[in-house]
Amino acid sequence: MSHRARALVGSRAAGYAVFVVLLLAVPAVFTRVPFYTMSVAVLMCLQATAALGLVPLVGRAGQISLGQAAFFAVGGYTSAILTGRWHVNALLALTAGVALAMAVAYVVGLFIFRAQGQYLALATLSFGLVVSSLANQLPLTGASNGLAGIPSLAPFGVELDTDLSVYYLVAGVLLVAVLSVDALLRSPAGDALSALGDSPVATEAAGVSAAALRRGALALAAGLASIAGSLYAHWSSFMDSGQAGLLNSVQLLVIASVGGLRTPWGAPLGALVIVTFSEASKDLIPKVFPSATGNFDIIVYGIALIAVLLFLPRGVGGVTAVRRERSVRKRQDGPAPATTARTQERETQ
Repeated sequence: MSHRARALVGSRAAGYAVFVVLLLAVPAVFTRVPFYTMSVAVLMCLQATAALGLVPLVGRAGQISLGQAAFFAVGGYTSAILTGRWHVNALLALTAGVALAMAVAYVVGLFIFRAQGQYLALATLSFGLVVSSLANQLPLTGASNGLAGIPSLAPFGVELDTDLSVYYLVAGVLLVAVLSVDALLRSPAGDALSALGDSPVATEAAGVSAAALRRGALALAAGLASIAGSLYAHWSSFMDSGQAGLLNSVQLLVIASVGGLRTPWGAPLGALVIVTFSEASKDLIPKVFPSATGNFDIIVYGIALIAVLLFLPRGVGGVTAVRRERSVRKRQDGPAPATTARTQERETQ
């Protein structure tokens, strides 16, 4: 292994160490800062896990998805029905939800990936609307009333009945998910996904099935969303059709975009930024505009997305990744020639 490779590995290890420290520090911080609570921390981790699946699908493979919340709902409803009605073990129910979501994603991928661009976005949007409509009407899902009384998680017989205990679980799940997606993106499969996003024709010419890659990326995104949905259902003890709605899908896409669609750090960073702005808006806007009422989340999503598109096209995580790689190269190679520096500057814009 070269000195540069060792430096990059060390940089990644340091990044994960910082991430773990920050996750452990959240309870101490969120119980002392206004508008932060442990329930907000739990929601932040769940949304980051669900949005993480969009990194390989949208960021690398270039397949736009507006139906991620549908898979979140599939996982949540599966866990709710199996544990609440048939008293199945929560871990088995979560596993069943993941399997069902990935199977549905694979089957749906056989059809929707025949469309590309804006037509693919409309196809995934339609899929999400179908799932939301079915959940709102079927007796199995509680119709418009939803499903209540979902049992709390109790791994190894220890019931997680507080936000703090649930936070440690979902934070651990998020850490494992980030590690897994990071490993995938650095593998030959990740290289193939990046090649697919750059040029599907060249990918096919190299002997790689673009259709199989797209379905695999969608199945992975569905699995991560399903895990988050199952954990959400057990934490909140309630599941309704609103969880499969368009607003939730837009929220997950905005989270991934703000954090950075091409890096596994994008989802956690985006969740932190978006949830912080969302909670701050709920607390501050009524104070500044006493007559203001309604849901301010969509305003926050819109402003955040426009700001990122204008000033941070790679997202917050993309900027930090570029700076980290630059510092490693500078330590290894010394000052770069003027032409190289200008080229790197253009690449980061």
